[in-house]
Amino acid sequence: MDIKETEKVEWLLICPNCGKEFADEDADFCPKCGKSLAPEDEMQQESIDVQQKSTDLVLAAGILTLISAAFSSGLGYIAIYQYMSLLSYYGHDLLQGFLIMGLFGIVASAFGLAGGMFMLKRKRIKLSMLGIILLVASVFVTYLIIQYYQYGFTDILLFSEISIFILAICSGVLVFSSKAEFT
Repeated sequence: MDIKETEKVEWLLICPNCGKEFADEDADFCPKCGKSLAPEDEMQQESIDVQQKSTDLVLAAGILTLISAAFSSGLGYIAIYQYMSLLSYYGHDLLQGFLIMGLFGIVASAFGLAGGMFMLKRKRIKLSMLGIILLVASVFVTYLIIQYYQYGFTDILLFSEISIFILAICSGVLVFSSKAEFT
């Protein structure tokens, strides 16, 4: 063996994954198998950093869903209360919109609360998304009922419904972007 061959052997690196020899000492990935050549400590730290960012998104989605569900349950309760208190004055036909709006809002908020709790536990993504979808649907149901029955206080109610809509949509985007976190 001459000196050139000895120098050549010193520069060869061996991939810990596939065992192939290569000469590029600055390589981050093996040219044959494509796996990372970084030490496992660095890879684990990167994995922890990525996982922590995703966890924050799921936490934010859960909190937004719980707030949206709380608004929806409050509006549902107010609608049912209005139905019960005004029933003796106006009759059933004019007020059934309050009943529909209230029941749909309370059912949507129940699913939203369950979905928000599952988001905080990072479980059952389908139920979590169903809660978000029902919260958004409750906004549209309320809007359609207000338009159909032409109730006079639409501006106040729609401001509340807009907040439910925005919170639920933001929560849905966060859940969808971090769906790998769910089991």
